[in-house]
Amino acid sequence: MLVNTTLSDAIQIHPEIGLKWKKFDLKLELKRLAARKSGLRFPEFEPALTMMLVNAKRWSILDLLKRRLEWRRKNNDNPFPATYETSLEQWAEQLPDVDAASALAEKRSDLQHLHFVTIDPPDAKDFDDAVCLEEHENGRTLWVAIADVAHYVTKDSSLDATAQARATSVYLPHAVLPMLPFRLADDLCSLRANVPRLAMVIEMTLDDDNNVISSSAHEAVILVKENLAYEDTLEDVRWDGLFKLADAWQQDELRLNIKQGEQRPRIHGENELTIEVKWPNKATEMIETFMVKTNNIVGEMLGKAGAALPWRCHPMPDSTDVRDLNKQLEALEISIQLPEPRTKSKGQDDTDELAGLLGAWAGQDIDLSGLSSTEEKTEVDDYLSNVSAQDARDEMLDGLRLAQEQASALRSSLRRVVDQGLFQLMNRARYDAVNIGHFGLNLDAYAHFTSPIRRYPDLIVHRQLKAMLHQKNWVYDEDEMIALSEHCSQQGRMAQLLEWELVAMTLNCHLMNSENQQWNARVVGLKTPWIFLDLNDDGSMHGRMHLKQLSAKKNLFIDDFGLSLLEEGRDGQDESVLLELGQLFPCRIRGLDLWSGRLDLAPI
Repeated sequence: MLVNTTLSDAIQIHPEIGLKWKKFDLKLELKRLAARKSGLRFPEFEPALTMMLVNAKRWSILDLLKRRLEWRRKNNDNPFPATYETSLEQWAEQLPDVDAASALAEKRSDLQHLHFVTIDPPDAKDFDDAVCLEEHENGRTLWVAIADVAHYVTKDSSLDATAQARATSVYLPHAVLPMLPFRLADDLCSLRANVPRLAMVIEMTLDDDNNVISSSAHEAVILVKENLAYEDTLEDVRWDGLFKLADAWQQDELRLNIKQGEQRPRIHGENELTIEVKWPNKATEMIETFMVKTNNIVGEMLGKAGAALPWRCHPMPDSTDVRDLNKQLEALEISIQLPEPRTKSKGQDDTDELAGLLGAWAGQDIDLSGLSSTEEKTEVDDYLSNVSAQDARDEMLDGLRLAQEQASALRSSLRRVVDQGLFQLMNRARYDAVNIGHFGLNLDAYAHFTSPIRRYPDLIVHRQLKAMLHQKNWVYDEDEMIALSEHCSQQGRMAQLLEWELVAMTLNCHLMNSENQQWNARVVGLKTPWIFLDLNDDGSMHGRMHLKQLSAKKNLFIDDFGLSLLEEGRDGQDESVLLELGQLFPCRIRGLDLWSGRLDLAPI
């Protein structure tokens, strides 16, 4: 019945049925019926009708998620098609399997003898990367092999245009919206065991102290020996060398370390739903460490060679945000104060930094060349000229690490305030044609290289690396890189928002039979007119509660720092504190919006 004629942006009705007849308004009656059946009080029509259709089993959970994606596509708010063009799928299906002999005849390195393994989630299909730690008479070599997607996806081809438009794969509870056709993503480029595969391989020679003393890149043929799940490696002594190397590198790092659980709902069939909360373990951290090192080494290789790249940049925290957090902590009488972020970049001395600060304040260039500096200026490569100076970065990272250590000694509510504040202090990472370094990883040069099956920037970096290896002209110039970096950043943000929304919708479906359940939720945000709560106190499930739920008559307000919910005093009396950031608060479900993932809460 509900098809063809627009009833709202999301719901349609049959054209042969009139919407109005005299005083009868079908649209209004349907709204009333849906609201009555669902018991919801959202001002929009869609949540109530969606709840009614799901409860009546007219829509399965799978139907719901698909319809949400279709609705976003129609509203130009989902740039990720669920399928590929038939012609491109057919072209990909006709690609031949890898012929190792032919590939080696094209002067690829033969690395099939190395014991490469992939280590991924148990349900992974697109194996981007494989690792091998080789021990020999002269020491040890870490090999990291990455699928050679650039061999199949040539620049400016029809497939390349489609992959570039998508720029990323999107991982949803019910499906993957792939950047590449499945023949490439799950088969020909995937580093499956016991079949020859084309790969770009980074070779790292290690000394006895685990330092990388030399590195090189190869176009190669490899033969992965095993596809392992993370859990498979944890108790297997064969991988002790890999774990020890990763541990050593992690011990030497001064980098940001903020861990949160990741809620992973999955749809099986039409309505079967499973939910896991994934936390990092030694195996996931090991692979992450090796991939970070590889991305760093490739960034340095290509940066020194002068290649235009979509650098993965993570700025230092903003000074204003740091000052605001310090004021919050001071108001809570927490004796933690973060240092002011410095603007000094590589190659600058303190005088240059001071001139920059004064110039920003005055709105014009300031010449301090007459002042002497005790520091000796150092020459830096062009690709590092805009990167924050190491001492400036270390000072900020030391301050954040000290704040985390001090917070661990606080009572739980205050500790959560500090943790939340530090987390929100972080700027969003982005792609940029200008390298400013990666603050969170504490690296001067960082370029995504290790996931070309699912990220277009990695494919760009592969093409530039191939050009360097073959001593050819660069595939991309700086002007192209500016536009591509902005596009890939935008697509990445859209993909993340889409993933968050559909995860929230799926979690709400899971909560449909939990309306009488009670939570002792953590208050994680206060911003008029909402109180934001973490239901499980693990960062995996969030809801909101309107101030009016606490009292429709009292004059309630949130303080200037977003730390407390207060009730205005009467007749000159002081305000009373009703709620504080970080405290636990008993609540229940008030409204489940299955259509967009909102979760409204109420006090018990």
